[in-house]
Amino acid sequence: MHPYDHARSSAKIHGGVWSDYYAVHAWFDATKAVQCRFTHRALRHHIEGVAVAVSIFGPSIANRDGVKVATEQLGMQHLEEDCTYPPEATVWLIDFDAPEWLPTWSSTSGPDSAELANASAARFGGDSSAYLELHAWFMETRNWSDGPEHLLFRHHAFGIFEAEARFGPVIALDNGKAVPTRVVAERHVQTVLGRVPSATDFLRRIKGERWMLQATSPRKLGLD
Repeated sequence: MHPYDHARSSAKIHGGVWSDYYAVHAWFDATKAVQCRFTHRALRHHIEGVAVAVSIFGPSIANRDGVKVATEQLGMQHLEEDCTYPPEATVWLIDFDAPEWLPTWSSTSGPDSAELANASAARFGGDSSAYLELHAWFMETRNWSDGPEHLLFRHHAFGIFEAEARFGPVIALDNGKAVPTRVVAERHVQTVLGRVPSATDFLRRIKGERWMLQATSPRKLGLD
């Protein structure tokens, strides 16, 4: 379904108008810009993605009627309408065909966010604390699944631009200078993977399953 249809569905459930909810649903579906195939949903269509949406849009959305609707509830609605149930991120990685260049360390090993922040400070200047949040954001996905496959969710070119959208165009340093967020993010991915892959390099290795493309039609939802 298109974000417009998800938003119309939200309005039917919670009141208000579709435009009240469109931004949330468009965020979930923005990954289609990376790959026009249903596996693009792996990047945000999961319970962990719902939590990210809450962190971006806040705990609730006020509709035109003045009613506050929980962002989490809107996210779960989106997942149920696209996947029939809200999957966890790790479900997308079942039978994932890992590329030969993927690190072999586990989710509890590998680079530490503090170490990566220290390396950024040494390379770009300033204090490591200025970079810590960015590196921690990239590595947050190690809590989503076991093994290095969790890197699929953010360690690619799309993730770099996602980081820029999240943290702004530059990282301000104490000395009054700044460094482009995208430059630091690219360095992060290059350090972790030894390259900067496209998101498609990961997504094409996901084994397609029926539940991944079981989107409900607007007609079934009584919208048309």
